[in-house]
Amino acid sequence: MKRDSTIPLFLIFVSFLILFAADASADRLKRPLSFQNLTGKDGLSSEMVYAIGVRGQEIWFGTYGGGATLYDRSKGIFKAYTTKGEPMDRVDDGESIRWKNLLSYNHVSVVLPDEDRIWFGTYFYGFGGGGISYYHPKRNPPWRPFNTNNGRAKKVVAMALDGGWIWVGSEKGLSLLDKKTEGWKAFYSIEDGLSGNFIHTILIQPDFLWIGTNGGISRLDKAKRTWKTYSLKEGLTDTEIKSLVRVGPRMWAGGVDGTLFEYDASADRWKRIEPTDPLKRGGIQSITVAKKRVFICRDNGVSIFDLPTGEWESLTTSDGLLSNSVFCAAEDGDGIWFGTDKGASRLVLAP
Repeated sequence: MKRDSTIPLFLIFVSFLILFAADASADRLKRPLSFQNLTGKDGLSSEMVYAIGVRGQEIWFGTYGGGATLYDRSKGIFKAYTTKGEPMDRVDDGESIRWKNLLSYNHVSVVLPDEDRIWFGTYFYGFGGGGISYYHPKRNPPWRPFNTNNGRAKKVVAMALDGGWIWVGSEKGLSLLDKKTEGWKAFYSIEDGLSGNFIHTILIQPDFLWIGTNGGISRLDKAKRTWKTYSLKEGLTDTEIKSLVRVGPRMWAGGVDGTLFEYDASADRWKRIEPTDPLKRGGIQSITVAKKRVFICRDNGVSIFDLPTGEWESLTTSDGLLSNSVFCAAEDGDGIWFGTDKGASRLVLAP
């Protein structure tokens, strides 16, 4: 009788599919998820967390109205920094926008860790104050506020480190600060080639500077000092760009309406990305790449793209987030912090 090898081959094929599926899902988030949540009751100076910066065991939260909150994980203590300081500085002259050597304003939009200091961008609605400042723990006094570059860097929305320079994006354009001299060196607006004056995001590359604005994407050639604009003709169906990030060798952009784009360098164009998670239509606030994943903070939760498998997942309040209005994310050791309108949530990732 002739031996039938069909069944063994079939079993081998099925076993391969099972092993492949198990391997493909190995990098998916292991549920139920574990969260650490922080609110005002725990020590946050405000529960509206717009920005997060991590340096070692120090977690800095930039809040709306409450200044900056430092959370020292190793000691489990919180400390708030505002325009008034803690305690109030003796050189206070009675006007909140003129307090000396302290945070520039209490609406903190950007927290940017540097090698020896933490930079803060603030957003001020009035006629004075606002702008940027830094906190250097080994200097006396530790706080250094800057002028607003003639009002052009008062409502700060984005900041980025570029060697010895700091790029500062506001609602009026793009300013350049020299870290060594601590003086302003340049300013760019629509008149100079920017696609829009409201700067949402800044991405640094060795030869180019990419800027996401309310009018599209702009690219600055650092050597030639020339600008190129990307808008509808270059593939952007949404021209208000909230975030630009490097995703491995690629570059992604997020539009305010929730659309994702990927840059095609060979064609010098942008193309749409079609997520498969249920949150894909939520408006985008920011994008963070960490732990081999892309975290897209939206106004209806967090979309997550797993780089090894190419699969999409999502996070909402049903998983443990404090709120579905998520502004920002930051990597912290074995976890990811999310800033929301109800406090901060830390997703603990399994090792």
